Amino acid sequence: AKMTTVYPTIRSGTVQLWRSGWNSPMCTVSRDAQNAVVYGDELVVTHRNGSTTLFRIIGNGSNAVPLRTTR
Repeated sequence: AKMTTVYPTIRSGTVQLWRSGWNSPMCTVSRDAQNAVVYGDELVVTHRNGSTTLFRIIGNGSNAVPLRTTR
């Protein structure tokens, strides 16, 4: 089974998760985000204050649950 491509964009500091082929974001997570990268089923968000939050992407991008934040 081909894994669905989920990719992040950042708008006004919030991270939106998109699924390839969909024309609206699946979910919105985090705030004060500066950078966001998806690795498989994990989303790594770097914030403006220097902290980094690791999320687990579930439901093919319909939600992302924060696992831990490091500073």
